[in-house]
This record gives sequence, C-alpha cells and structure tokens, in this order.
Amino acid sequence: MAGQKGNTNKPIDEDILDIQVNIRFSKKEIEEIEKIAEELELPKTRLIRNLALAGLADAKTLNKIGILKGAKKLLDFKDRFSNPKKYPSFEALA
Repeated sequence: MAGQKGNTNKPIDEDILDIQVNIRFSKKEIEEIEKIAEELELPKTRLIRNLALAGLADAKTLNKIGILKGAKKLLDFKDRFSNPKKYPSFEALA
C-alpha cells in the first residue's frame, strides 16, 4: 500500500493513535471476536478497531440521510420490549 513501509499492521491513516478506549465484552462476544480475528489473521485489537470504524462510517451515513435518531429510537423500543423487567411500564405488553 502507498505510504506504508515494513509492518503492514500499522494504521493506514496518518492520524496518530494516541487515545485508548476501554470497552467491555461478554465472554461469548470476546470468543466470537477472537475466532474471527484468528480466521482473518488479524490481531484482536485491530479487528475491533476496524469494526468500530466501519460502524462509525455507517452511523455517519445514517445521520447524513436523517435516520440515525429514528434507528436509535427503534433499538430503544426493541430493548424495552425485550427486557420488560427493566422497564415496568412495558411488563404488561410482554
């Protein structure tokens, strides 16, 4: 790739990656991530960053066309309906 020499695990963009973020996963989620990372021969952290950046690109597109907030409301409703004990007003619907 243009601009890259040596280690191909270096980021493609020229931004300095100096911000670290801690996130939590369930055991099942991390096992799935590790499996995919192994299949793709990528470090787990690189796969997670790639997935986050892909999600960010999707969010920007949804926001640009004006449906990001609607999608969030739909996901919130789904969460409320799926977890009625967390939301007492939804217990009667479940």
